[in-house]
Amino acid sequence: MGWFWGNSKNDPVKNLDPGLREFLEQETPDKYVPAPGEKQAAPTPSSVQSPESQEAESSKPKVPAASLYQDGRYADLWKTYKPPSNADSSPGVRGAERVVEKYKERGDTVQRAAMENCALEHEALTFCFKTGNWQKQIESRLTMCSAENATFSRCFQTQSKFLQALGYAATFDYDAEKEERIQMHADKLYHQMVDYEKKVADAKAAGVEPPPLTSLFSPEKASHTLGVAGAKVEIPGGEAIPAGFKPSKPLVKLTPHERELEIRSHNAQLEQQKLYVEEASPFMKSQEDARAKRRERAVSWFGETIGKWVS
Repeated sequence: MGWFWGNSKNDPVKNLDPGLREFLEQETPDKYVPAPGEKQAAPTPSSVQSPESQEAESSKPKVPAASLYQDGRYADLWKTYKPPSNADSSPGVRGAERVVEKYKERGDTVQRAAMENCALEHEALTFCFKTGNWQKQIESRLTMCSAENATFSRCFQTQSKFLQALGYAATFDYDAEKEERIQMHADKLYHQMVDYEKKVADAKAAGVEPPPLTSLFSPEKASHTLGVAGAKVEIPGGEAIPAGFKPSKPLVKLTPHERELEIRSHNAQLEQQKLYVEEASPFMKSQEDARAKRRERAVSWFGETIGKWVS
């Protein structure tokens, strides 16, 4: 340091006691600039970071303060972490959040399962555009593979309704084995329906009686015939038409098994809505109680007419 070997006469503190000078450097807000002839100490590695170390620090995964490993380990496990101070402990709010999340997720879950069940039909549609000679490919593009497209579309839509009717992804507690059994059963029922329709078409072409109609969901139950829009329609399993029922197509344009499926899917949707209401009922009750208290206070302040209006 210049305190001992500096040769500049312009340094006003060169003759100070080392302890006093150290004290002044700590207390002075401005950094001391040494004289031109005074040797300056090299910065320590801990005080200066290289660009590489700064970049590594910025790219390190962030973890909350609750983690014991602040170096970024297990950052993926902390992505969904919510501190207790930010999490609402109200059971009603938690139930409402579960209902909203389940409602959003169920549609995607059913569609993914239906797509898996229709993998062969989707593969046939994909290969329709890519296989065959050039004449076949041109024909496929001109017709947009209408036959394969119709087969896949019907499979996807019908499998989705079978999954809904059987209660796929309907409960809040996920059970992988149960959901897989439902998915396989939906695929089985769909192919039973398609096989029956093929047998009926073959019987009509041969001029013979078609095989007897049985329910896909309840084979032991007999079918019944209803009068709808001036026409008679047969519904397997004795399923009654529920109130407020709106099928995707008029019943006369649906096959018997499609009519049964439409009714079953409709009833399953009603049961699902009841489950949603039961799960969210604590939240709905707390909201109604809070509204009643606000109305009571408003009535006491402004009178009954204005109080009910503002609340």
